[in-house]
Amino acid sequence: MKTLSSFRLSRRALVMASAMLASGVHAQGNAKPIRIIVSFAPGSANDLIARDLARYMAELLGQPVIVENKPGAGGMIGTDAVAKAAPDGLTLGLGTSSQLVMNVGLYRSMPFDIEKDLHTVGLVARTNMVLAGKANGPKTLKALIADAKARPGQISYGSGGTGSISHIVGEAFARAADIKLNHVPYKGNGPAMADLAGGHVDLVFDGLVTSQPMAKQGRVHLIGISGSQRDRVAPDVPTFAEQGLPGYEAYTWNCLIAPANTPADAMQRINQALNKALALPALRDRLVDQFGSQILGPSTIAQAEEFGRKERERWVPFIRSLKLNVG
Repeated sequence: MKTLSSFRLSRRALVMASAMLASGVHAQGNAKPIRIIVSFAPGSANDLIARDLARYMAELLGQPVIVENKPGAGGMIGTDAVAKAAPDGLTLGLGTSSQLVMNVGLYRSMPFDIEKDLHTVGLVARTNMVLAGKANGPKTLKALIADAKARPGQISYGSGGTGSISHIVGEAFARAADIKLNHVPYKGNGPAMADLAGGHVDLVFDGLVTSQPMAKQGRVHLIGISGSQRDRVAPDVPTFAEQGLPGYEAYTWNCLIAPANTPADAMQRINQALNKALALPALRDRLVDQFGSQILGPSTIAQAEEFGRKERERWVPFIRSLKLNVG
């Protein structure tokens, strides 16, 4: 039988718990939301990753985190919005290799400076890309290359926009295979893949998370994937190396970025929440098993900044050697 004192203790604990719960809800309700700007259209792999991060980071931060899509210009529009946002810790961007590396080599001038106007908060993941072809197109890399050589410039490939990673790896593929392809830019890989499924373009470089479901439905065919070995998520898809292009790589990576001059404590708080989110089994399993990605975190802010610099050192000279002259 409970004593009077135990009833008083239970009632006190209930009141305290209710107060804590109420204060927590109140704090989250009054907290200004953090927005993550995605520079590509909804439905793309980067958009899906951003939405996963927003959900888990909101729980860890006790603060709303929303995703805002600003597609266009190979990621330039969204990146510029991040660079010019107030440095108050409330605006982030999902940075990608398209925005932080490819555009640097592609454009002679941009409305922002990658090194001066943006900071990298932390790394997320690296993902090998797959070459998807229309359902009734060539089924092997050898057949595709033969077709392209027989019809130079007539085989088209869609991309997430001029300067996007799917654009640059497409040009690099054409050079490695010694063929000529016709580039068709879109406002994100989502629309490009939709047109591939409709037979309006012949090829798209994409991630497994968005291309594999379409392949299982018979809407597209997966021709080859980057990497030194087949991906366990898609073991039936041969690598480019085993099909005769051993020196060719097609991969993308992403991170969180923030405007320069964002306070150090805000940057650190977001970095810690990102690292904790990436350690959650549910998110790790989704990135690895569904996206076919390699987790790059946990990372410090300094490590994330250095990673981007090294990627630019590797890729920018190559991109400039393509002499695409887009602007």
